Amino acid sequence: MNQTDQDMGALARKIGINYIDYPNQQQESQWVQGMDQAVSQKVNAIDLLAGIPPESLNPQIAQAKAAGIPVLDTNERDKSQAVDPSVTAYTFAPFKLSGELMGAWAVKQTKGKAHVLIVTSNADISSAAVQAGITQEVHATCPSCTIQTTNVNPTSWATHLQSTVEGELAGNPNINYILPVFDSMALFITPAIQAANDTGKVFVASENGTPSVMNMIRTGNILTMDVGENLEDVAAAGLDQAMRIMAGMKPGNEVINVRVFDKSNINQAGNPVQGTKGYGNAYVTGFAKLWNEPTSIFS
Repeated sequence: MNQTDQDMGALARKIGINYIDYPNQQQESQWVQGMDQAVSQKVNAIDLLAGIPPESLNPQIAQAKAAGIPVLDTNERDKSQAVDPSVTAYTFAPFKLSGELMGAWAVKQTKGKAHVLIVTSNADISSAAVQAGITQEVHATCPSCTIQTTNVNPTSWATHLQSTVEGELAGNPNINYILPVFDSMALFITPAIQAANDTGKVFVASENGTPSVMNMIRTGNILTMDVGENLEDVAAAGLDQAMRIMAGMKPGNEVINVRVFDKSNINQAGNPVQGTKGYGNAYVTGFAKLWNEPTSIFS
């Protein structure tokens, strides 16, 4: 989500908002340090962007609220999932819908003979929503299809994901579709399929719309579909929510939009893929109109 962070910062600065970035490597100790820094600098709002579970920071959130600083959460969970009451406002992502689309795709592409391996990453709360969407859709549309799951958390992708998938393929030769809950996992799953000599037999579909991964749809024959989210739209939705809260308004009903990309439309996302192409510009005109800003703030 580095690109989303950069987009949000650029947009905020054009509007006149002082935007402070606190980069991290998904370590809880770093999140605590970031929260402490925000409170000490007396910011007007804190946004836990893309994957930071507020449940891990309840003492720090309480400290921020005591200092009069609201805490927001952007693109970290699905609207169907329980929320943390300490969070002032959420900007949800449609993770369950993305899972449903992935499950439907696997059933359709296999003509109702899907043997699905879901690769979860349960350290991220959104993983459960994606998995729930896949499972619900596959069971509803193809009762004879099979599903199995394995879990590899983000900090272990580089070291364990490929070998884990290789083991699953060796143990169940009927697998014909792998559905990782985040598309960056495909970077490690693709070599596993190749190492198992299953190219052309086992395919991948996922969600997130990571540009470097979406390029694989055009150039390869393993990743066949990705449910993409416009990174700039994520930034605009999160910033819109923050602006509402800082202005003393009620939280908006923020849900980020997604679009399915496959070989038939991947060129609409750019060549190479760009994180903001292929999604239309309704979010641009809507944001500009709502906040009385020119659409040029997005250029």
